[in-house]
Amino acid sequence: MKRIRHLLCCFTVLFLGLCLCPPVSASPGSEGENRVLSCTEVPLYLDAEYLGSGFLLDSVTYVPLLTFTEYMLGHACAVSWDQDTDTAVLSADGLELTVTDGSGYMTVNERCLYFEKGIYNVNGTLLVPVRALARVFCLGVEWDEERWTVLLDGGERGLFPSGGEYYSSDDLYWLSRVIFAEANTQPLPGMIGVGNVVLNRMGDESGCFGRTIFDVIFQPGQFDVVRNGTIYNAPSEDAVVAAKLCLEGYNTVGDSKWFVNPRIGIASWMWCNKTLQCSIADHTFFR
Repeated sequence: MKRIRHLLCCFTVLFLGLCLCPPVSASPGSEGENRVLSCTEVPLYLDAEYLGSGFLLDSVTYVPLLTFTEYMLGHACAVSWDQDTDTAVLSADGLELTVTDGSGYMTVNERCLYFEKGIYNVNGTLLVPVRALARVFCLGVEWDEERWTVLLDGGERGLFPSGGEYYSSDDLYWLSRVIFAEANTQPLPGMIGVGNVVLNRMGDESGCFGRTIFDVIFQPGQFDVVRNGTIYNAPSEDAVVAAKLCLEGYNTVGDSKWFVNPRIGIASWMWCNKTLQCSIADHTFFR
């Protein structure tokens, strides 16, 4: 009960700060611009026990990163802040969490979790989507539309496995390389999209593309980066992050199985024979 009252107090103070002060926000693509946010208070329950309030911003429920994490752990975290990179690192037994203001993801125990709509820095407090933190602690999440309430299920509560346990080293090796070779100049959603195409092909029921990431990439005539040898170049950190996000199940291009940069590739066959899914930066994706 003491922890619950402490969390409720922290959420209430933050909520009052949001409402009474014009907050400064930063999210991917905002380039640190100042904006006044409009937020709605959203009740949070864990196993039917009231925790306090999150905040509905841009149709996503956010919670204070440090407050929520310390509550779930039951004790304080060691926290460091790198002012040069605007990066926060939270450390505790079994947990190392890193998040950078303005980034589209956070790293947790060498795994990566995606923020489709980014994070917010409100007067020095980082707000992150509650669904991302729920994954960290293996909580179920349900949105009660009728009561506008977030319901958290702690039935399988714990910390999710580390990256070394979760990712196949072979899958990560080849997926990060094809992403880097094909999309190293693209933004993170576009890099994820290229990885999604590979995984969508691998999951195709016909099996015609191959059953493994390696087989899909090296299927004859499919990826120019195999023919020109750039598939063997060491990937950037961003490409590795994008590969991890793909392996976590994040998807920016739906069920696309083809993509092209119309400025450097021949797109006429795709336009005539496939269905346009979306475009991200320089790439157009088809299904």
